[in-house]
Amino acid sequence: MSLLLLDSADVPVVVPPVVIPFVSAFASMVATTDRLVLSHLGGSPVIYTPADGDPVQVSGVFDQVYVLAKGTAQAGVGTIGPAVFLLLEDLPVDPEDDEPTITIDGLTYRVTAREPDGMGGIVLGLRLVT
Repeated sequence: MSLLLLDSADVPVVVPPVVIPFVSAFASMVATTDRLVLSHLGGSPVIYTPADGDPVQVSGVFDQVYVLAKGTAQAGVGTIGPAVFLLLEDLPVDPEDDEPTITIDGLTYRVTAREPDGMGGIVLGLRLVT
């Protein structure tokens, strides 16, 4: 919705309102909470190695038996496997635009699925590299 203002010549001037989306504020709160939870609980050390670039060590939440479900209630597929939750701001590149390797506890994984949460975090489905 715009505000309609009149100047001294009585010519209508349309001024768009300043909008700060609720989603943006909520996403910021979620990102802050994620960071606090990682620091309080002590996330797992994760080495993120981008396809092009130097590896970085970040903190993440590793789940050896993560359930990844796709589809609908009527027709869907579920898989169980390792996954890691990471904060996007900690990574050198966006995993959706990269083919990284992930090293956790000395084991190296390839990314098989990317599930961004839309609020600064991402769950990466993993497959052990043999």
